[in-house]
Amino acid sequence: MKDKDKKLTSSERMAAKTEGFFAKNYRLIAIIVAVIIVVCIGIGIWSLVSSNSKEEIANAVYFLEEDYNDLLLMDDTSEEYVTACNEFVVEGERILSQVRSGDYASLKTRYLLGQYHFLNEEWAEALECFDTVANEGDGTYFGSLALANAAASAENAGDQDAALAYYNRIWDEYSTEAPESPKALFNAARIYESQGDSELAVATYSQLADEFVGSEYAQLAEARLIVLE
Repeated sequence: MKDKDKKLTSSERMAAKTEGFFAKNYRLIAIIVAVIIVVCIGIGIWSLVSSNSKEEIANAVYFLEEDYNDLLLMDDTSEEYVTACNEFVVEGERILSQVRSGDYASLKTRYLLGQYHFLNEEWAEALECFDTVANEGDGTYFGSLALANAAASAENAGDQDAALAYYNRIWDEYSTEAPESPKALFNAARIYESQGDSELAVATYSQLADEFVGSEYAQLAEARLIVLE
């Protein structure tokens, strides 16, 4: 036997040891393999559920927007409109309860709720929705758009100072990058003018005319400058 052992190669000895290890520990190995299989199955199920959940939320947001568009076409004095409004708000809140703040679905849903409140002239509720979207969606398309709508909500509520602050935030935070910037500058200048602050009005109109040469709002600004100067 000793002579035979001496003739075994290193590979053969390793194979023998490996076979011995598996023979002695087959139960432990079987358990480990079973655990790995269960974990892999669990990960697969979680990924599938997560994917389905995201798709479900995306569809829900899409249909919520469709519901809002339907509201625009309905008679707002009808019982059907009241029922549709209640269902719209409930569905919006349901979606918000299932998504994370700052996610696209959250921003879009809250923005739609803001539009709904604005449509129904519920200025305080609209302002709250738009303000939240502006803060949570800072730096995004929704951020600048929500600031513009927050300003409009505040102005409709009679709070010019709050509206002015929102208009100025659009320029301060997004500069020329936001499509809403020209209109925001014009509205800021308009409010300065209505408050009797001609100096700031002229400065803002001039900034608008310089930054957005040839635009509709730049032309309006130039017309106001002729009057004020």
